[in-house]
Amino acid sequence: MKGEITVRVRLTTGQSGVRVHSASPLTVSTGGLNRRVSPGGVVELSHNNGEVQIKIDGAEWQKAWDTVVINGAGLLNVGARMYRGGIRAFVLTDTGMVVVNQLSLEDYLYGVIVAEIGPINKNTYEAVKAQAVAARSFTLARLGKRKGLGYDLYDSFLRDQEYRGAGAEMSLANQAVDETRGEVLYYQDAPAMVLYHACCGGITADGSEEFLVSVIDAPGHHRGATPFCVRSKHHTWVVTVKKDSLERVLGRLKFSGAKVRVRSLRLEKDRTGKRVKKLHFVTDRGTVTVGGSEFRMALGLKSTYFDMSLGSGTARFTGRGWGHGVGLCQDGAIAMAERGYSYRQILTHYYPRLRLKRAY
Repeated sequence: MKGEITVRVRLTTGQSGVRVHSASPLTVSTGGLNRRVSPGGVVELSHNNGEVQIKIDGAEWQKAWDTVVINGAGLLNVGARMYRGGIRAFVLTDTGMVVVNQLSLEDYLYGVIVAEIGPINKNTYEAVKAQAVAARSFTLARLGKRKGLGYDLYDSFLRDQEYRGAGAEMSLANQAVDETRGEVLYYQDAPAMVLYHACCGGITADGSEEFLVSVIDAPGHHRGATPFCVRSKHHTWVVTVKKDSLERVLGRLKFSGAKVRVRSLRLEKDRTGKRVKKLHFVTDRGTVTVGGSEFRMALGLKSTYFDMSLGSGTARFTGRGWGHGVGLCQDGAIAMAERGYSYRQILTHYYPRLRLKRAY
């Protein structure tokens, strides 16, 4: 793996229209045509009947069926955010106009790290470096998975990684990216699609990949030792909801919104990470099963690492952690860094089956 690696990130902004400008000159290209835009000039892109309509400083320039490319020598202001690299815009029939930020992998990571882990300071620096390696590994493993769509990644953690562009960068986070440049976690001979989350609650969960294994989040993975993430505000939590609120959620998930009454339930957990895999509800409409992740998202719980009890009018959830629980625990990694562990030790702790090496 040699040379500069390019990443194409689909931005949340721009489905109906977007404004692009820069303090440096811009070049707008489409269909073999090129137009120079002076510093401070505004390029407006909008979607109409399968075309990208291009206005420059308020005047219509072209209607493009081809991809519109905007490049500049400096940072680009796109909507409310700033980005390194260039912009690509095109229309997909099912989603409207798509705006893509195309830039180098390392520049992309600058805009990811701050959005994904914090606080960032000299005491947590080794955790930030571990996050940089994890994010780089994830990105390389995702490249090519969306062939033909014109982009590699979304800019949201809901689908890939949170990416907020150049406006969110911090010098110390950029330094962590630079100091780990090209370092990637491998499984066998390929970059590993590693996962990470906010807080594991004391033990991580098994992932869908065989290299993403549950580990006890304590020194030496020793059961009974104090977890690294114990001081996290997400380590333990309690949520109480009204029983009828729970029943409305269950009605939406399993009974097309119909009214339902819950009589009892049973939690089915995995044996390693202690997460709820399924919830089996006995109701006045019969017994139904809901997946743990589906239920968690529907009710807005922090994780699937919980116990649940039903009262006469309430449902009480006593839980741990925040997120899916697979891979690196960010709050645990921060605590490890504060205690003097290196980023390599942090990565080995959370990804014991992976090998760290330089890809470029």
